[in-house]
Amino acid sequence: DEVNQVMKTNVWLQIYWRDYQLGWDPATYGNIDSIRIKPEKVWVPDFVLFNNADGNYEVTYKSNCVLYHDSKINWIPPAIYHSSCSIDVMYFPFDQQKCEMKFGSWTHKGNALKYTFYLNMNKLDLTDYLKSGSWDIIDCPGKIVTIKDKVTGDVKELIIFEFVLRRKTLFYTVNLIIPCVLISFVSICVFALPADAGEKITLCISVLLALVVFLLLVSKILPPSLTIPLIAKYLLFTFIMNLIAIFSTVVIINRNYRTPRTHTMPHWIRVVFLRELPRFLLIKRPEHMKRWQEKTLSPPPSFNSSPDPRRIAIPLPRRNEVLELSEVHHPHCRLGSLGRKGDRNGSQGCSSGDTYIGRPAQVPDDNAGVGEADDGNESLEFKMTPEIHKTVEAVKFIYLHLKQEEEYETVSPKTYKNKVYM
Repeated sequence: DEVNQVMKTNVWLQIYWRDYQLGWDPATYGNIDSIRIKPEKVWVPDFVLFNNADGNYEVTYKSNCVLYHDSKINWIPPAIYHSSCSIDVMYFPFDQQKCEMKFGSWTHKGNALKYTFYLNMNKLDLTDYLKSGSWDIIDCPGKIVTIKDKVTGDVKELIIFEFVLRRKTLFYTVNLIIPCVLISFVSICVFALPADAGEKITLCISVLLALVVFLLLVSKILPPSLTIPLIAKYLLFTFIMNLIAIFSTVVIINRNYRTPRTHTMPHWIRVVFLRELPRFLLIKRPEHMKRWQEKTLSPPPSFNSSPDPRRIAIPLPRRNEVLELSEVHHPHCRLGSLGRKGDRNGSQGCSSGDTYIGRPAQVPDDNAGVGEADDGNESLEFKMTPEIHKTVEAVKFIYLHLKQEEEYETVSPKTYKNKVYM
């Protein structure tokens, strides 16, 4: 019992001694060489367990004593002992413990009672030993020591058996060590999860709760002591690292959802994460390109050519309503002055050295729709970002769907009946 630091043993004590008053001649008594009597009828040494942990110092069942004709007495009582044992939990579950059982006489002094090992067997007899599911007995040597009472000065002999026990680690390896290691790897995978997934904090909290469960499990298995086991240190370290991961995840998510419209990137973040850190991570930083520019941008095609899927003609009742958005273009773009000066040839747009932004154009007077303009209206054809292009395509799809639905609903019942009759 590691929690209470008690070792429970089921033993058979084999005690031999001689009593010169209990000998006889077998020829006189019908060749009887041995008899069995109760231990209350003869003298029995008060042999007790000194480091007892449950209060029962003597054997629980007193069996009969065997008396031989040569004055030798043999007493083998069964006993269940609970001895105190100090547990060293430093290397749990790969630990090895040493527990002692101290036997001796409770009243007799050393000069009145002498101990010797029977047939010089200074080890326990493990012939009838039943293997334990948690521990293996490596060795169990015995020794006889002499102690001196510090108060009375009396000398007393003790028989000490030392059990060297080694824990079986298969159960703890499968149910404790492997899950803890796997949880540590899962906590590392938190950083590989994209911030847009929305599950980073959930995964961190789940790992944290799993570590708390294993910490409670270890605390219930092991006794409270001054020594902290290595596995508890490992779990505590993983617990702290997971807390740091949660804090880092909160910062990452906060930074991920910041936009240039609401926040400005600090200078130190730009230096650390955009200039220095990519070199250590062997990551090549993309070439610097402004949002309104594209490297492979080409001049807009004429109206006679096939239309670019990423270009659109926006109907403009008045040019200055669109040109008010000139602040989102290149800082040196003179697109805003185009409407004010009234230059209709597009020469007042972005300079020739800059990337082409847009030019006014005339739109054919087909049916007005998305990407088209009515007669007399002006239009502006410009390069769109992928986000705006997707939005325009979605709006165009909705428009066409609603238009087809409206045309379908406006079909007259008479026409429908004629089609049915045909």
